[in-house]
Amino acid sequence: MERIPSGEVIVQGAGGALPWERAALSLPILCLLAAGTGMVAWTGQQSLASLALLLLLPVLVFRARRRGAAFCIAFAYYGTATRAVPGIISYFFPSLPPGASLSLWAGHTALLSLPWALALAPPAAGAARRAAMVLVAMVMVTIPPVGLFHWGSPLMVAGLLYPGWQWAGLLLTALLAALLVASQWNTRRIHMAIACLLALSAGANASYREPVPPAGWQAVSLNLGKSPELWSDDMAARRDMLADIAMRELAGGAKVVIFPESISGSSRRSQQALWQRVSEAARQRGATVLVGEESWNPARTSFHNALIGYGTARDGGGVVVSSMVPMPVGDWKFGLEEGAETNIFGSDLVALHGLNVAFSMCYEDFLLWPHRGLLAGGAGLMVSATNQWPSSGTSAETSQDRSRAALARLAGVALLTAKNR
Repeated sequence: MERIPSGEVIVQGAGGALPWERAALSLPILCLLAAGTGMVAWTGQQSLASLALLLLLPVLVFRARRRGAAFCIAFAYYGTATRAVPGIISYFFPSLPPGASLSLWAGHTALLSLPWALALAPPAAGAARRAAMVLVAMVMVTIPPVGLFHWGSPLMVAGLLYPGWQWAGLLLTALLAALLVASQWNTRRIHMAIACLLALSAGANASYREPVPPAGWQAVSLNLGKSPELWSDDMAARRDMLADIAMRELAGGAKVVIFPESISGSSRRSQQALWQRVSEAARQRGATVLVGEESWNPARTSFHNALIGYGTARDGGGVVVSSMVPMPVGDWKFGLEEGAETNIFGSDLVALHGLNVAFSMCYEDFLLWPHRGLLAGGAGLMVSATNQWPSSGTSAETSQDRSRAALARLAGVALLTAKNR
C-alpha cells in the first residue's frame, strides 16, 4: 500500500488515481487554495462570474482524508469570505476589546466549517457516498440552525449558473458540486452528467433576460452613515429630511417609495406627527411609503426590525414587513437581553399594490434560508432594505451586494435595493 507522508492529502478512486491526483497536495496548499477562493469569489461589483469559484470548496474539502484536515480547509475558506466580521463587530460595539471581536469571528467561522468536517466521507468511500455526503454538508449549512449564520454559501453560485430556475437551479447546483467531487472516479456516466448540467447552465444563461422593476417603484439609497442619538436634534433633522425626500418622490409620480432598514431610528421616539403629511399625500395618490424603523413592543422589551407603511398599505405607521433573521449579536440577542425579534419560519412574501414582493432585510441578503418564497416562484419582485454603514467600504459590503444580486437572478425577478452606507 502506498505510504502517504504526514500532513499530505490525496484522494484515490476505485480505478486508480487520475493524473491530477497522483501528486499529493499538502494541507497548507489546500488551505491556501480555499482561502484564495473565499477571497476572490466575493470580490468585484460588475459581474457575478467569480462566484463560479465557489464550486471549488467541496472539491478542496473532500480531498482531505481526515475530518481535522477538512475542517481546516473549510475554515480557511470561511475565514477569508467573512474577513470583515471583526471590523463590523467593532462598529456595533466600540468598547469591545479586539480580542473579543476576533473570537466571535473565529467562532462563526468554526460553526460554518464544522458541517463540512462532519460530512467528510471515509477515504475508501465510493463515488455515490462521497457525492451524497457533499449534499448532506450543503443541507446542513443551509437550513437552521447553521443556515441562520451561513454567510458565503457556495450555493450562491446558482444565481450565476441557472438564472430564473429558482429551486430547480439551486438543486442542480448542489448536484453539480457533488458530481465534481465524485468525478475523481474516471467513469463516463459521471462525466456525462457533469456535461449535461453545464449544458443546461449554458442554455439557461443564453435564454435569460434581465427583468426590470415595475414602473413607479422607487428605492431610495442614502449615504448618511450611522444613526444619530435617538433624542438628538440630528435625529430630528434626519427624519425631517426623510419625509421631504418621500414627498419629492410622491410628487414625481412614485407609487411605492422604499427607504433603507432602520433609517428613521427607533419608535421609542414617536414620529407619527412628522409622517402624517407623507401619509396623506400617499393616500391621495394611491401610493405607499415604506420607512425602516425599530418598532418596539409596548413593554419595550424587544423590537421588530421593520418597514413601516404610510399611505394605502398599513396606513398610519403599521408594520408591513419585518426581518425574519436579524443580524446576530448586533440586533438579535438570542433572548439574553433586549433585541430584535425573529420569525425564522415566516414568509418573505408580502402582497403590495397587486404584486407579490419578496423582502430581504439587510443581513438576510447573505442567507438562503429566508428566501423560500422567492425561490419557490411566488414573487414578482425582490426588495432589499439594508443599512450597511457598519460594512461600508469593506469586503462585507461587496459580499452582501453580490449575494442579493445572485438571489434575485436565481429567482428571475427584478431587484430594488434601498441602501444606506
